Amino acid sequence: MNWREKIRTELFNITIPGGYADKVPHREDLLDCSLGTNPFGTSPRVKQKLKNLEIEISKYPDVHYTELRNALSDYWGIDKNSIFFGYGSMGCFEKVNKFAIKNGAKVLGISPQYTRYISDVIVMGGIYESVLLKAENNFKIDIGEIINSMTSEHTLFYLDNPHNPTGQLVTLKEIEEIVEEAKQKGVLVLIDEAYGDFVDKKQSAINLNADNLIVLRSFSKGFGLASMRVGYAVIRNRELRELYKKVDLPFPITATGEALAVAALRDQEFLEKSRKQIATIKERIIHNLKKMFQIPETHPKTPIMLVGGEGDTYDYFLKRGVLTVAGSAFKPLDNSYVRLRVPKNEEELLRRLF
Repeated sequence: MNWREKIRTELFNITIPGGYADKVPHREDLLDCSLGTNPFGTSPRVKQKLKNLEIEISKYPDVHYTELRNALSDYWGIDKNSIFFGYGSMGCFEKVNKFAIKNGAKVLGISPQYTRYISDVIVMGGIYESVLLKAENNFKIDIGEIINSMTSEHTLFYLDNPHNPTGQLVTLKEIEEIVEEAKQKGVLVLIDEAYGDFVDKKQSAINLNADNLIVLRSFSKGFGLASMRVGYAVIRNRELRELYKKVDLPFPITATGEALAVAALRDQEFLEKSRKQIATIKERIIHNLKKMFQIPETHPKTPIMLVGGEGDTYDYFLKRGVLTVAGSAFKPLDNSYVRLRVPKNEEELLRRLF
């Protein structure tokens, strides 16, 4: 028996929803408004920490990540044993899917939403179903429709909040409604707050104490540590914690990543300043773009938004030297839409487009 007969060869026949990393053109003249990082980079305190950092690279990181775990416990006011780490929020949801999704398990989401989560569900043998966001309703997330679509046959409900690609926010009260309905139907709720640091932490689902809830966070976006790949999961339920531990591997993040994440967490001034600047820039961009394009529901402080137009909107932006994420990366959208990340300054963007 050779290796082909031993491994999951059925994966070759699985169609994975499209991503965008392999389609990014390489041009130095492009204004990059694609990946959803903080347009203002990272905190000066983090940069200073990096300059002064002394780490013994021949040693493994602290397997418990004690310093970061304690910092997050204080920041959120939660039990430090409820915090688990992964390489970005992706690394965390991959582990959740490993223990939560078995072959044929039904997972409910919304569409469009973060494509890589959908592909991981499919690879795990799960069946992904979704509530379609409607263009005629400005792509606004309908909580009532989500609740009505959720059944006891679903194993898990996944929501990226703030939502990717629109940047809109489902309020904490609405999340609580979803979690309570899911509890009645025996459904696990996974809230991916990768963009959560762009909005007030009072809106985070981490503030909910529910047995059927797992919340994911990342230092890649708001705190500007994308290259460090530091993510974490908050799990209140003891049984779910034990399941996460069973699929977890040691040392998911580096010692450098831990040290810089702690420094970033301590600079709330940078984060708040970023939110205010993003809100100002985003308002001006929307004011100008809505003359030509549809701007679906979005939150003023998240750096991403969906932009729709007639024809190939992605090509329209690209020909004018603006790199976005093509709508086709978010099924069932096509390239008449793009996801735009606001730049540091809107003037250059508007000059190129108009």
